[in-house]
Amino acid sequence: MRRKMLTPLAGLVAVALAGLTGCALGAPSPSPTPTASASPTATVPVEAAPTDTPTTVASLPGSALMRVSVTAAAAGEEVRLELTFNRAQTGVIAVDAFEAVQEACPNAITSQLELFPGLEPTGVITSDLSMVGDWPEGMTVAVAAGGVIASFGEGRSVADTQDDPGAFGCTVPIVTGMGPAEFTSLLLGDPAVTDRLDLEAQVADGIFGFESDAGSAVEVRWVDCVIQLSSAAQRLSTEFGWTLPAQWGDGCVIGNDGTV
Repeated sequence: MRRKMLTPLAGLVAVALAGLTGCALGAPSPSPTPTASASPTATVPVEAAPTDTPTTVASLPGSALMRVSVTAAAAGEEVRLELTFNRAQTGVIAVDAFEAVQEACPNAITSQLELFPGLEPTGVITSDLSMVGDWPEGMTVAVAAGGVIASFGEGRSVADTQDDPGAFGCTVPIVTGMGPAEFTSLLLGDPAVTDRLDLEAQVADGIFGFESDAGSAVEVRWVDCVIQLSSAAQRLSTEFGWTLPAQWGDGCVIGNDGTV
């Protein structure tokens, strides 16, 4: 699954200037030649097509790391999705979320720790999903919740987490319909490194936003992708070379795609 984002562009205004032609001094004056006057023709007023309402977003809260918003359209319906990421926190501070993701995804976490020897669960990044519109029947959407170790979601329209050995139920949460939701992604750290640096490094490797779900019964068209970055997220994006939305295959996503 690959993701895609829209970067709003400022509108361009073209202005045409009419040129003026002057008369040369001393040239003979041409004699006017009478011509038959043309009969006036009736003009039909042309109605201008209505312009699309521009996408507007609220300002990013000071406590947020970033916000990803996009319209998902399918089967003649569309819904505006908005995912706001909170700043990463240690397990000591975000105790409930830290414990919840470990309880929901023990097998996924164990398998990932085998790939990252020497690291341990250190903190979480959480996000809140809201939506407005009509959910297209049969559509399911995948959420890139920020972490790459284990993620799960809670909400009436979030698919149940499947954490069987060898499964990928804790990799990318799936949303199946209308309703608010919350997501939690586990972040690892090196015991020898300060937690703040650990969490920043993990966030720098994260992926954030929405992408198409292979199991969706309908094909999704992504429209008006807008990503708002805090100053901290902007710095990480620049420093670690995040892949921008327009460079992903589909969806509305930003983050580290794993390429060098």
